Amino acid sequence: MNPMLLYRKRQSAIREFDRNANTPAVMNNKLEALRVLANSILSEVASLEQDRDVMVKNDIDLSDEVQRFETNIIKCALVRTGGRQRQAARLLHIKPTTLHAKMKRYGILQSDSDESGWGNYTDDLRLETAN
Repeated sequence: MNPMLLYRKRQSAIREFDRNANTPAVMNNKLEALRVLANSILSEVASLEQDRDVMVKNDIDLSDEVQRFETNIIKCALVRTGGRQRQAARLLHIKPTTLHAKMKRYGILQSDSDESGWGNYTDDLRLETAN
């Protein structure tokens, strides 16, 4: 067959596929992934700002530093997983019950009445660093 004819058929098939593709669903998935990535980056920046403030202190309490580190890493894992505790526990390589216990101990459990979800949790992180 003629190579030019094959090329035209291929281009026509690609255009037809692009027209029939469910563009809104694909865009929503990409936007959601981008939103989660942006929130994750913001939480990392907030964590770095907190680390900078800690470096100014002269005396360091190990238990306070461990609690601060665990709190920040749990929050980051929750932001990355959209608040899904099982996935966050898998990301951190700990059991979900351990994650839940640490969240309860550190007071970072998401309340049932909060409908904003962990995707917007970085706003809280930025408020903590401002104080």
